[in-house]
Amino acid sequence: MSDNLTDQLDRDLAECKWFSIQCDESIDSSSTAQLMVFVRMVFKDFSTKEELLTLLPLKTTTRGVDIYNAVKEFFNIKNIPLQKLVSITTDGAPAMTGRHVGFIAHCKSDPAFPKFVQYHCIIHQQALCAKVIGFEHVMTPVVRIINSIRFKAKQHRSFKVLLEELSAEYRDLLLHTDIRWLSRGRILLRFLSLLSEIKEFMKSRDEDTSMLEDTAWLLDLAFLTDITGKLNNLNRALQGKGKTVADMI
Repeated sequence: MSDNLTDQLDRDLAECKWFSIQCDESIDSSSTAQLMVFVRMVFKDFSTKEELLTLLPLKTTTRGVDIYNAVKEFFNIKNIPLQKLVSITTDGAPAMTGRHVGFIAHCKSDPAFPKFVQYHCIIHQQALCAKVIGFEHVMTPVVRIINSIRFKAKQHRSFKVLLEELSAEYRDLLLHTDIRWLSRGRILLRFLSLLSEIKEFMKSRDEDTSMLEDTAWLLDLAFLTDITGKLNNLNRALQGKGKTVADMI
C-alpha cells in the first residue's frame, strides 16, 4: 500500500501543471529535527490535491543551508520537476527566511529553482498574536484555580460530585497547557461556564472568592474568553485539506 501511494504521488507530480510546497521543522521525541514537506498540486482542470510529500530528518544542525540541502537532495532523488514550483510557504524562523543564509535565500540563488512566490504561514503569525494579548491577570488566577482543583485527587472528586449534583453543563474542568496555546480558548470557556459552581465549591472550602465576584475582573475574563474563542475558530478554519483563499472569502 505504501508503494502504491508513493507511485500515485509521483504520477501526480508528473501530471500536474504547477505545485507549491510548505515546509515546517519540528523536534521529535528523540530530539531529532524533522522537516515536514507538504505539497499542493494544481492540474489542467484546475482541481487541486494536497499530500504530505516527505519527512526529512535533519540529524545535525538545522541551518538554512541544511534545510536547503535536504530538500534539494530529495527533489533530485525523486526527479521532481522543479520548473513547476510556483511558491514556498514557511514560518518566519531565521533558518527559513534569513535574507542571506535562510532556506528561501538559498533556493532563490539556485538557478535550478524557477522564480517562485514566498509566503509566511499565517497560522504561525496568528498564534503569535494570540500570545501577545496578555491578560496574565486573568490567565494566572484561572490556571491556579484549575490546578488546585484538578491536581488534588480528593478535591477533584468532590468537585465532580458537586457538578453532578448541580446538573452542571460540564462534568469537569479542562487543563491548560502553554505548549498548545489553543487550549486557552477551551479552558476559559469551560471555566466561565462553570463559574458559579467553582465559586460554590471554593466557598464550601472557605477559600477566597472575592476576585471571582469582582466586576472588572469578570469583564476581562469574558473578553479574553471571546477573543481566544474567535482566534481558535480562525485557526481551525485555516487548517486541513482544500483550504484556499477563495474558501476563506
